Amino acid sequence: MSTAPGPGLGVIAHLPRLRRDPLGSLLAYHREYGDIVRLGAGALTVHLLGHPSHAEHVLRLHHRNYDRQTRSAAAVRLVTGESLVTNDGDEWRRHRLLMQPLFNKDALSSLSSIVVDATNAMIDQWRPRRDVDLAVEMMKLTSTIACRAFFGTDVGDDLDRLMSVILEEAYARATSVFGWGRPPRDFERACADVRALVERILARGDSPLLSALRTLSPDELRNEMIALLLAGHETTANALAWTFALIEQWRTGNPASPNDHESLREDRQDCLSSAFTTAAVQEAMRLYPPVWIVERRAIEDDVIHGFDIPADSIVYISPYVLHRHRDFWPDPERFDPSRFVNGPRNPAYLPFGSGPHACLGVAFAMIEAPLVVQTVRERCIIVLGNTKIEPRAWITLRHRNGVPVQVIVNR
Repeated sequence: MSTAPGPGLGVIAHLPRLRRDPLGSLLAYHREYGDIVRLGAGALTVHLLGHPSHAEHVLRLHHRNYDRQTRSAAAVRLVTGESLVTNDGDEWRRHRLLMQPLFNKDALSSLSSIVVDATNAMIDQWRPRRDVDLAVEMMKLTSTIACRAFFGTDVGDDLDRLMSVILEEAYARATSVFGWGRPPRDFERACADVRALVERILARGDSPLLSALRTLSPDELRNEMIALLLAGHETTANALAWTFALIEQWRTGNPASPNDHESLREDRQDCLSSAFTTAAVQEAMRLYPPVWIVERRAIEDDVIHGFDIPADSIVYISPYVLHRHRDFWPDPERFDPSRFVNGPRNPAYLPFGSGPHACLGVAFAMIEAPLVVQTVRERCIIVLGNTKIEPRAWITLRHRNGVPVQVIVNR
């Protein structure tokens, strides 16, 4: 066996570059060194895995050898405790089996009406003509939908603000190689406010999911509720804002957005079919996957594609990188929803992860997101502002400058 190629030096030496431009740096490393890139040595060995077969190896075929005892999981654990988004082993399996039936498509019969009602209420607030930031609006909308669908109640508009404070600190800790120390006061206050919000939900909420969660211990119940609030709105909100931005760039003839999708539309002004909407959401998640990187720790020595993966070393799998692999995606930087119309599943497409730890809410998200997009575009004309829409690689893949638009409500 052999050592994977890489730029040499320790991980710490690469941190300034990775922090300054994590997405560009990952792509550059893979372009220069190939699908497996080694950074560092010894206790700080890291491998960047850039081929779908590597993701399959780590996340599905040999998932028992790759756990979540990682810096990123530890940082999120500070927020959610031991939960589905941080756990491994028997406790994770018990909680997953408890919740999984409630996220199957057949169990989500009431979701469509919740999504449409909440989206229409948001649009009514935009009437008749308003400048809005779709990144902000989608966070508010998806938090409303998540709380109603998961717990049968509303919690107000404060969830996104609190989660932003919490996740800012979590990201700082996940990307730091130094001691963490005590969290700042605003983080502790935000965590306390989220716990209070959970108590309000418990006092007035009523849903099949909440009934199932009440069978857990009090700490397990609260941890999973916080994890659901976090995962249930943050990722979908980002995907929605990207979808609107990319559709409008393409529709208005932005040079980066081609206009050759006759199979999906009758003309450039009317892209309202459910086929186009679903494909556009999928393509937006290809270009800008909300979960842009996945971290795992090798429990025992392993070999991937002939290269040694030492025990206790870290591997990173980036859907952002996989979704631009030229062996699987022709012209990968192009927004092209037709990739997802009646075609076979692409093995290099992992917006929801893979294997036993794949996202619990896949069916939920793929009902919610297309419905939001279609409802908004049926009632509104959206005009993008002049602000450059670019990604910020954070805990999730957010928008660096938001998505400012002018919305004209037609009906």
